Amino acid sequence: MSIATEPARRFTAKLNSLIDHVVIVTTSDGKTYTGKLTGFDPSTLSVVIEEAKDSSGNQWPIIIISGSRLAEIKVGESEVFNAKEFMEFLLRFGNIDRSQVKVYEDANVVEVSRTIRVSKNGVEGSGPLAQKVNTLFREYLRTKGVVIS
Repeated sequence: MSIATEPARRFTAKLNSLIDHVVIVTTSDGKTYTGKLTGFDPSTLSVVIEEAKDSSGNQWPIIIISGSRLAEIKVGESEVFNAKEFMEFLLRFGNIDRSQVKVYEDANVVEVSRTIRVSKNGVEGSGPLAQKVNTLFREYLRTKGVVIS
C-alpha cells in the first residue's frame, strides 16, 4: 500500500460517514448552502445536497456543487451515536464477549453475533440478545443526555 493510498481511503471514509448528515457547504465564491449530504464523487469532490437552503433563504430540493467550486464542508449536526464507543459500552456493561462484537466505523454500525445491528437509528434484530442490546443501547443514549420515552 502506498503512502498516499491510506490517507485517500480515510478521506473518502470520512466523507462517507457524512452521508445523510446536515452539512454547511461553502463555495470558492463565498456562497453557503445548508442541507443533507446525499452523495459525492470521490474523483472530482462534487457533492449532492438535498433539502438545500442558501444564506439568502432560497430553497432547492437538490443542489449539485462542482468539486472545483468547493471551498469547505462543515458538519451541521453532531453525532450522538458513536459505534466504537458503543462497542466499549457493550463490552463493559453487557457481559458480551469481544469476539461476538464487530464495529464498522465507516458506516457507524455495531454488529453483535452477526444477527444484530446497532446504528444511530436503533437496534435491528430479535430474540433475547437483541432485547439485551436494546436495553444497553437505551442506557448508552441516556448517558449521552438523550431521553427516550
